[in-house]
Amino acid sequence: MLRLDGAMSLEAALIQLGTVAVRTAAKLWLGDQKVAAEVTASAVDVASARLTKHRDKRKFSRLMDDFAEAIAERLEPLVEVEFRSLSNNEKLAAIEAVRATFEEAPIVDSDLFAADLDAGHLDRAIRKRAGSQTDLLSADGASFYNLLLRESCGYVIEISRGLPQFSSSALTELLRRDREIIDGIREVLSRLPQRDRSFGFDYDYRQLVARKLDNIEMFGVTLTDASRRYPLTVAYISLTASRSDVDEGSNPSTRVDEILVDNKRLFIRGEAGLGKTTLLYWIAVRSSLRDFPDELAPWNSTIPFLIPLRRYVDKEFPAPERFLDEVGRHIADEMPKGWVQGLLRRGDAIVLIDGVDELPSSRRIEVRNWLNDIVEQFPDARYIVTSRPGAAAPEWLSEQDFSVVDLEPMAVRDVRVFVERWHDAMRSLSVDEEYKSEIEVYKDGLLEKLETNSHLRRLAGYPLLCALLCALHKDRRAVLPENRIELYDVAMQMMLERRDLERQISGLEGFSRTAKTLLLGHLAYWLIRNSRSDIETERAIEQLKRQLVLMPQVRHNARSVYRNLLERSGLLREPVYGRVDFIHRTFQEYLCARTAVLDSDDVGTLVANAHVDQWHEVVVMAVGHASSQQREELLSGLLKRADTESDKHDTLVLLALACLETAPTLSAELRSIIHERAATLLPPKTLTAAKSFASAGTFVLDLLAKSRPGNAKETVNTIRAIVETGSDEAIPLIKRFVHDTRKSVQDELFRSWRRFDEEIYAEAIISEMTPGWLYVDDPVKAHALTRMRNIRSITLSLDANVMFSMGLLPSCLEELSLWLLHRNGPWVLNANALMGLANLKSLEFFGFVEVENFASLRALSNLSSIGVVRGVDAAEFAQIEPGWRLNSLRLEEISSLRSVDQLNFLDGPTSVMLKNCPELRDLSGLARWSETLGSLSITNFDELDLAPLRSLSNLSSLVIDGSPLRDISFLREMPKLRSLAIPIGTPIPYAKIVEGLPKLHVTLVSHASQLSFFPDDE
Repeated sequence: MLRLDGAMSLEAALIQLGTVAVRTAAKLWLGDQKVAAEVTASAVDVASARLTKHRDKRKFSRLMDDFAEAIAERLEPLVEVEFRSLSNNEKLAAIEAVRATFEEAPIVDSDLFAADLDAGHLDRAIRKRAGSQTDLLSADGASFYNLLLRESCGYVIEISRGLPQFSSSALTELLRRDREIIDGIREVLSRLPQRDRSFGFDYDYRQLVARKLDNIEMFGVTLTDASRRYPLTVAYISLTASRSDVDEGSNPSTRVDEILVDNKRLFIRGEAGLGKTTLLYWIAVRSSLRDFPDELAPWNSTIPFLIPLRRYVDKEFPAPERFLDEVGRHIADEMPKGWVQGLLRRGDAIVLIDGVDELPSSRRIEVRNWLNDIVEQFPDARYIVTSRPGAAAPEWLSEQDFSVVDLEPMAVRDVRVFVERWHDAMRSLSVDEEYKSEIEVYKDGLLEKLETNSHLRRLAGYPLLCALLCALHKDRRAVLPENRIELYDVAMQMMLERRDLERQISGLEGFSRTAKTLLLGHLAYWLIRNSRSDIETERAIEQLKRQLVLMPQVRHNARSVYRNLLERSGLLREPVYGRVDFIHRTFQEYLCARTAVLDSDDVGTLVANAHVDQWHEVVVMAVGHASSQQREELLSGLLKRADTESDKHDTLVLLALACLETAPTLSAELRSIIHERAATLLPPKTLTAAKSFASAGTFVLDLLAKSRPGNAKETVNTIRAIVETGSDEAIPLIKRFVHDTRKSVQDELFRSWRRFDEEIYAEAIISEMTPGWLYVDDPVKAHALTRMRNIRSITLSLDANVMFSMGLLPSCLEELSLWLLHRNGPWVLNANALMGLANLKSLEFFGFVEVENFASLRALSNLSSIGVVRGVDAAEFAQIEPGWRLNSLRLEEISSLRSVDQLNFLDGPTSVMLKNCPELRDLSGLARWSETLGSLSITNFDELDLAPLRSLSNLSSLVIDGSPLRDISFLREMPKLRSLAIPIGTPIPYAKIVEGLPKLHVTLVSHASQLSFFPDDE
């Protein structure tokens, strides 16, 4: 640490500054606005006074000192690096001025206690109250002051938000876990973007995004509220997605972060609970931290803007200058004029638009027009839009060239990773070794249950439900619900009652779980009836007030009840000041369904709205909540509407089918009618229909077994429906498609591997597949290769060295193409890695593949055809032993090839192509192949002596493409020539050419164009 001779070192000054900053953080943490408003009041002393033991008071004091040192450590680079040229006295004066600013500023702004407080807002507030501190500083000293103050404000915010909600029990928890908490705070501070003297508005905004969005709320944790949050960047599970517009050219499952590499406009569709919003948060945080992986390096120069459409149900969609409404409202007035537009115009912005489905259908055309206008105005920016599938078809954004993908449930191996990380997070929240051991037991027990129970595996494929399963398995001592409705029932019990009881937190007297459920259900039902995703806080309190009139047992006013539900239920949140919504829409739909049938008996309302996609999940869950009579009435109502409204027939029948998933009982007659109606819709025409079939349960396997798809798309949908049932019984049904060689069908079979036990599926399906040719561009296919007994031809677009080192290429392979189109730099492939492919007959290197030890390929005795684009230096040819008998050789863009004599290792080829070799001048070496060469192609040259071609009397095909030829008399020496391509502009003495060549086909070529004719043409 740098020191200064004199009254005080810079180290000591920074620690003093850290100490006063911690005191400010303590005021915000304490939440006592009276204490915060008094300059001389110490929140640290107020908190310490709650402790009775002197030892605890000393321990608390040491913890505050640790926080001060953590701040000093983070500020040190600004002193030693950013302002190293500033004199030490000037630095000390600026540090003292910042300390005085904190000490002299009362905190009187109520917004400073808000959940979305940011450093910029705190900076302005304390400057305003403390007055100017820079009058005696130089210009550089004032810059140093400004930088220190803003950075310190950021640390104040992080510490105040990172501590458990203030209470006596929280103090006890704080002291018990002091080392862990200070380590956690240090980690939070370390994840913030590093500020420098050139900081501007974009830094403040990025810091705010990183802080606000980089957390996940954990279900079922019995520790402090603060401890239930853990970093998204640490725990994020990379999601997979597949193309929605399935066709013959589609690709199988791919990780979303890989999809981002080549797509600046992405429309992501996904069912409830698949992690759409979490994905957008991950992208926003990575962007704000400049922390994308290497393959996404261009994204590290971006600034993210999150726009949740639920905020705009009843108001105008935002113009660019309002893109900060969700994250950054406190600093929006500091935003430089045109800042957002400049980022959009330069392509440095990511616009993250979440939840098309959360808008009423009447506004979806309007939001698409709004988006189209923005994209047309700022075409270079990046755009990602999310929606549930029912709200927007794959082609919804096709006008603006959005790539479309569907998020998929987690694969079996991803679920395992998710479960392991969840329990790792639980262990990290405790210092109790016995508790940590108990968590390990729960993890192993849950993984075992998931391996043996296909129903649980299906639920666990959804990140939201997987988190619930983890929490409930732990909370209920390893006892799990049997179905989705019961899963939510138990989650409600845990979140509304058991969590506070076990933590000995007293709630409002007489405010039972039943009362909480009724009130939350009323809010949820109001939202769905009014096509809303959120509600104004005061309006929500008014709705509760109306219900409380009917609930005399709850002796508390509506505002107190609202605060209790917001702070203690874990189901509501205030994402922005003055508005409230449910933490996840699935909980809203569950409570809405419960209220609709159990409290309101609104079966008719459910039937009337069943065709609206926002009601689909409500109807499905309502069937699970309903009485037997209500269930029969609801499902019969759906079928009656289907009979009378032909435009909604398929939607309503598929919805009735999906309702069978949650129906505990149903008359045999009605169940049979639904089965019969559904059978008429087979094979499924869309992926949405496929998922509807699957959601009805394993009984649909019998229906799907009888399905006879008529084209590739229907086949893919049928396979998807079978797979989505999540049953091991699905594998025999999938097996009937293993010999279908259509690419989209093959891709779907590969994609489905993730959803089953890998060994069982590989043996039953992968090993039996018979693709004539396979394009391998994702790890799923790569790992499948060793299981494939019938594969002969592969085009590989993955790192070949990794493939070979892992032994993934099967020895039976006969044709291999290494093809790389998009990559920051070339692959370097050591040809020695190919030596295990003894049966290889054809080998091609395309794109940016550089080949080392090319001469070693001579050892592959069966190799008869080689093609190379760019990747070989012609000097390597001299290392090849002569007499290599290849039938075909293609060399393209080999800049070091000057003479055919450099290819004298080649013995008796039948076909040679020399394309785009700019230094090639000497063709005399062709003569040695005159007896065997039947096809020759020489393209893209300027000046070349073609006289050596006269010796090639056995040629049947000749392509010459470059400058127009002056003399083509050599063609008369080729009596077997049948196909000729020569440059446009070449003088053609036609009669002389065709004399003796009556069957010659002539093509005039000029790189991108060609004209063909036969001798009989005019």
